[in-house]
Amino acid sequence: MKKLTIFFCGILLSLSSFAQNTIPAHFDEWVDLMSVIWRLSGSREYNLCRIPKYAQEVDSTFAQFKNHPVVELAQQYQQESGISYDAVASYALHLKVIDNGDIILSDIFLDGGDESFNRWSDQQKKEFLPPLNDFYHDSNFHEWYLKQQKLYAEVEKAFNTINKQVDYDWFNSYFGTQSDGQFRIILSLLVGPHNYGCSAQLKDNNYMLSPVVGCCEPAEDGSVYYEANTMLPIVIHEFCHHFCNRLNSQNWLLMSKSAEKVFQVKADQLTQSAYGNSLTMMNETFVRAAVIRYMVSHYPQISEESLVKVEEKNGFILTQTLCDALKQYEQKRKTYTTMSDFMSTIAKAVNDFDLKQYVQEEKKAAKLNATYKVNIKDGAKNIPSGTYTVVIKFSKPMVEGVAMNPSTSGSEFPAFQGYSWPNDKTLEVRFFLKPSTYYGFTVLGPRYRTKDGHTAGKNIEINFTTGK
Repeated sequence: MKKLTIFFCGILLSLSSFAQNTIPAHFDEWVDLMSVIWRLSGSREYNLCRIPKYAQEVDSTFAQFKNHPVVELAQQYQQESGISYDAVASYALHLKVIDNGDIILSDIFLDGGDESFNRWSDQQKKEFLPPLNDFYHDSNFHEWYLKQQKLYAEVEKAFNTINKQVDYDWFNSYFGTQSDGQFRIILSLLVGPHNYGCSAQLKDNNYMLSPVVGCCEPAEDGSVYYEANTMLPIVIHEFCHHFCNRLNSQNWLLMSKSAEKVFQVKADQLTQSAYGNSLTMMNETFVRAAVIRYMVSHYPQISEESLVKVEEKNGFILTQTLCDALKQYEQKRKTYTTMSDFMSTIAKAVNDFDLKQYVQEEKKAAKLNATYKVNIKDGAKNIPSGTYTVVIKFSKPMVEGVAMNPSTSGSEFPAFQGYSWPNDKTLEVRFFLKPSTYYGFTVLGPRYRTKDGHTAGKNIEINFTTGK
């Protein structure tokens, strides 16, 4: 799962095409249905759509259903059980429609075979269906969905310019096993800048891998596009989860104690990005290391060191350790025909990581980090609505980019309109603000990089209210 982070690195100089084995990408009615409901419920992660004309169309069409029982139930599930993010998309992927037009849960999936779906209790899964069906019929959702096909076709075309550049043959070759997965890519505009690596096991023991991909951007001429340098690694990332998560789970006892110690060192930063336990941290680290090895092998002009530094600044401090282990794997494929054969070596690398030395070095490096100030204080009131520029001033020259998340307070994330760097110590981020609205954002200090190789220190969370 990828939370909102905008940081353009410009890493790719040229792209190759592998279109002969492209995985199909399309929109899904049930993902859109669930996304609309969670948007109406006020869920911040489903209120970050980057395509204004689509967001306005959704809001104007469904505003009258904001107090519908299914929306109230969605709000209850979020508050009581944290049903949000990928759990919403995962529920959608378990739905199907029957001959009378009603929606039911599909019976093709193995019970317990989807971690995201398992976040719903059995009672929630069942009691959600009746009001979901009422909303589906009351709102004429199917008719509305069909009217969006022209826009959806435009988005699919834009995505396929990225999709054809993915070497899908690499996955089975690299992990050394013929995948038992049914691969597909689901595009969604309402998930905004997020991506959800949804995967479910079928009753025949095969897997349905259905990453839900956001990150579509509006162009100045009104069209849509995907940023290749950002999107290509994301697609590879989501499919790597299919392999890496299971390998980690199968070998977890070999490295769990060491992984937990590492997680505790970076728990605050990782939890802020919704990676809330050591297994999730290791899944993400394994995937990110595998993506780096893919990128370096396909684009030799890319520096592994620069990619590793980004991930380590994001809190995944075992990335270089796993990259080094994966290089051993690549060099000894006659000995290790599959990644499964190599997992004991990966576990050993995790166990051998010198955490004490890392902590000592981090303390020294922290003294060289940049500091920064934001032109709006936490708790500010009567901030003017309309276009508003957040100005962040750093104490040291910085690498250009912007990294922000929603705040943890439940406030609304403001509509992002762009950013610029007037000079290498000043970042200006433009938002559009509505009147009388409670907004918030988190500046992700560890993800900003100084030109001399350090970061901007800790996160700063800002919550504020606009005037009438």
